[in-house]
Amino acid sequence: MKSRITARNLLLILIVVLLSGVSLSIWRNFKFAPPEKLVEALPQHVDVALNNIDYTETRGDKRFWRLQADSVAHQAQRHEARLENVRMVFFDQGEFGDVYLTARSGKWFSESGNIELVGDVVIKNDQGQALYCPQLFYDNQAELIASETAVRLVAKDMETRGKGLQISLAQRRMVILDQVQTRLNNW
Repeated sequence: MKSRITARNLLLILIVVLLSGVSLSIWRNFKFAPPEKLVEALPQHVDVALNNIDYTETRGDKRFWRLQADSVAHQAQRHEARLENVRMVFFDQGEFGDVYLTARSGKWFSESGNIELVGDVVIKNDQGQALYCPQLFYDNQAELIASETAVRLVAKDMETRGKGLQISLAQRRMVILDQVQTRLNNW
């Protein structure tokens, strides 16, 4: 009986050989790390390190705010988590709709729920208004966003600059505290 090698059989043999080679390569290079080595890999004084977190704070049965970050390093003893590349949404803020907040880094204080943000902080709303500042603090209990740094508010036909800021989410009220200057466009 003659053995016939067809293109189909040759292709099947080639696939099996390739899969075997890849499997062998993965098996030889795969290293199991004991738990002790994984814990040693954490930064000093960090109990838990996570990537791509997504946390939503609720009040009753409604979402109040959502926090997302590319990475988190939590220190349980200090009740503090360091955040990188932070994105927040404060849901349904009345006439402003949802309020969006971004920053390069920050800290989330897990015991109080307070958040401190630093670096290119931007607050935007559904109405197209944007507020820029280098640093701000969110007091979870008082529902208050505050900053002591220079702030810049950009709206449709105006730009306001000043120093210091308080935004009461409960009262839906914003106050720029000092050195306020407003420039009207198309006036």
